[in-house]
Amino acid sequence: DSIFPFKTFGVKLIITGVFDGPLPGGLPKVVELYALEDVPALSAYGIGSANNGGGTDGQEFALAGSAAAGSFITISYEATEFLNYFGETPSFISGILNVNGDDAIELFFNGEVVDTFGDNSVDGTGRTWEYMDGWAYRQIESTPGSTFQTSGWTFSGANAVDGCTMNDTCDSIFPFKTFGVKLIITGVFDGPLPGGLPKVVELYALEDVPALSAYGIGSANNGGGTDGQEFALAGSAAAGSFITISYEATEFLNYFGETPSFISGILNVNGDDAIELFFNGEVVDTFGDNSVDGTGRTWEYMDGWAYRQIESTPGSTFQTSGWTFSGANAVDGCTMNDTCDSIFPFK
Repeated sequence: DSIFPFKTFGVKLIITGVFDGPLPGGLPKVVELYALEDVPALSAYGIGSANNGGGTDGQEFALAGSAAAGSFITISYEATEFLNYFGETPSFISGILNVNGDDAIELFFNGEVVDTFGDNSVDGTGRTWEYMDGWAYRQIESTPGSTFQTSGWTFSGANAVDGCTMNDTCDSIFPFKTFGVKLIITGVFDGPLPGGLPKVVELYALEDVPALSAYGIGSANNGGGTDGQEFALAGSAAAGSFITISYEATEFLNYFGETPSFISGILNVNGDDAIELFFNGEVVDTFGDNSVDGTGRTWEYMDGWAYRQIESTPGSTFQTSGWTFSGANAVDGCTMNDTCDSIFPFK
């Protein structure tokens, strides 16, 4: 239960996810890695697959190039179905990922196994860690190492993605490129004061965030698609703290009785616009659908609000089931949150 992190000093790369797809041929087949620190020479790292419990085959594929701290590396068996399913191209392609959801994956550093998914001496069929037509994703507090521990991972279960054609629309979404994310969107608000103020996004720190500069937000107006990150945060945040971003400060103070953490003109939204949270340039959490005007949709928050449910899962794909909605025009006529019939569950 208390594993000595044998020969892992200096290791800057870890396995964060494995995926066995539902498209023809069981594609895409994917391993996701994450850079804990800058990796100037990825050539020191490589992966291997251990098929059907037959034991290690050693390193079979070497990485190349470099990686920045906080970046993800995706390795796929092929490129076409990876693009179809995830909407982007993989970092590397390798035939060694002709795996079947019951095979272990090993990460090597200078020829030594430093991280593992699965047990290389066991066929994963019927085991907790089986990912046939499914996926597994590392929990942020887990410890990498050459010995696999199921307690450090989340599993979809076998056949969880059967029938899916894209990750974004699948009932069992692979939490693609979300490892290491410590900040989530918890609320959006479109106010009843003159000018539709205050306009607010609330964020929450799941853990200490020493450098908020890795995070930023963007608004996707009227279903026009993402505009990318438009505003970068700054400073730091303690675990359990809230961050509020407002279009302006005066009406925020009037309505909520305090000042916002940040002010940004990008929050000139109208209750039908999606909000995206970025981490190192990648979308890691979303409210609303950036390709859809929210007017008349379940998630519309015109003169109203939406608030995240505690059990919901953050990610780049929005799911209405994880949120509570006031409905449009719920705060019409209100002048302060505390006295409104439809109170925004602020912080």
